[in-house]
Amino acid sequence: MNEIKVNLLNNRTARRSGQPGKSSVKFFISPLLIAVVFIGSFVLGRISQSEAASVALSSFENVPIIGQVSYLIGSSDRALAGEDSDRINILLVGMGGEGHDGPNLTDTLILTSIRPSDNRVAMLSIPRDLLVSVPNYGWRKINSVNAYGEMQAVGRGGELTKKTIEGLLGIDIPYYIRIDFDGFRSIIDAVGGIDVYVETAFTDPTYPTYDHGVQAISFEEGWQHLDGEQALQFARSRHGNNGEGSDFARSRRQQKVLTALKNKFMSFKTFSSPSTITNTLSALQSNIATNLNIGEILRLAKMSRDVERDDIMHEVLDNGPDSVLVDKLVNSAYVLLPKNNDWTLLRRTAEGLFENAEMADPTEAPPPPPEERVDAAVEIRNGNGTSGVAREAAGQLSQYGFRITKIGNADSFDYKQTVIYDLTYGQDRAALDYITKLFPRAQVLDDKHAAAPEPSSGADFLIVLGQN
Repeated sequence: MNEIKVNLLNNRTARRSGQPGKSSVKFFISPLLIAVVFIGSFVLGRISQSEAASVALSSFENVPIIGQVSYLIGSSDRALAGEDSDRINILLVGMGGEGHDGPNLTDTLILTSIRPSDNRVAMLSIPRDLLVSVPNYGWRKINSVNAYGEMQAVGRGGELTKKTIEGLLGIDIPYYIRIDFDGFRSIIDAVGGIDVYVETAFTDPTYPTYDHGVQAISFEEGWQHLDGEQALQFARSRHGNNGEGSDFARSRRQQKVLTALKNKFMSFKTFSSPSTITNTLSALQSNIATNLNIGEILRLAKMSRDVERDDIMHEVLDNGPDSVLVDKLVNSAYVLLPKNNDWTLLRRTAEGLFENAEMADPTEAPPPPPEERVDAAVEIRNGNGTSGVAREAAGQLSQYGFRITKIGNADSFDYKQTVIYDLTYGQDRAALDYITKLFPRAQVLDDKHAAAPEPSSGADFLIVLGQN
């Protein structure tokens, strides 16, 4: 690599206005699984916002306005660049936004890749201090690329950032989504907050306040329900104890928050609330930009519904002993560079993302508690022959309010997959949604014509436990 000449943009801590709604705290980006749905709602709402706000949504496909847009574009969705090679790449860009110091500097960049063949998603967080070669500008910190693009022309930042990272990682990235902090916090609040599993309790004694001071924030281990401001604190904190005091730990927490937001937004309860959809549309009016067209947005939104928590993989580029990056001082500025200036290592990481990234929630966190107490009767049958599994499942369900009417054996022990028979036939979606969280790999049968075993206990749901 040639000698690096650096002229870094000033990256001061953003000024805060004193009003939470106008905070200059840098925003972290919502991943594809969330953003495509939000963008779709935003675009569709701009075409016919009053209709989108008035309809009660039972599922994404049943939104009337989607049918109207499908008619306008000639099809319900369109093929995405990368589908033919089984990898769709989208760059997610987070920035401060208008009214903040350094409004176009990006604190978070996430390459999100989708593998349509198995509905897997892999997320790669790229650190803001990574030094890169920017076309026409030389070597710069990667968080300044968007700002240079905006200096060229308003709206140019996303495209320049995308092209820069394409050159960095050696892969084609057809799409980008850019969103700012105000949009994120409003979205979290619009959906009623999110449930996040905190693996390690920590305290940050120097978290910044909006009046230029500091405050202590803490998060306990276990499931926590976070509103928009709390989610921002959890994802932004960089000075926590217990190993949570770095940009890299923050990146991992960000990905955790993003997955939780995807799960919340795609829930039946969120989609069935007109006020939630309306508030989300409002939150996005001036906070998001993308080069995706309507047909591509619809296709991505449909893909996102089939992605489970266990299908999301995570990778964070950091300065650990096994990482491809190391700390450096260049012209007295702290930066990150590849080990031995070998940029092929970064490219290998990006190319093998699905093989090397970690699965979500490696601690096997239990599902979060239901937002409202569940009042449903469940019968459980052992269909895999392992002693005690039905009783164990009954214990799990009863902790969350389900009434266990009977435990027993199925007609055989040869069930390969757990089966959930919905004997309410779709009338108790809240209970069904929560049962599927406890058994995410189960097959759900809610058709009156399905050959369900006859329950002997008057249950609302019959669960036959399989080998999975």
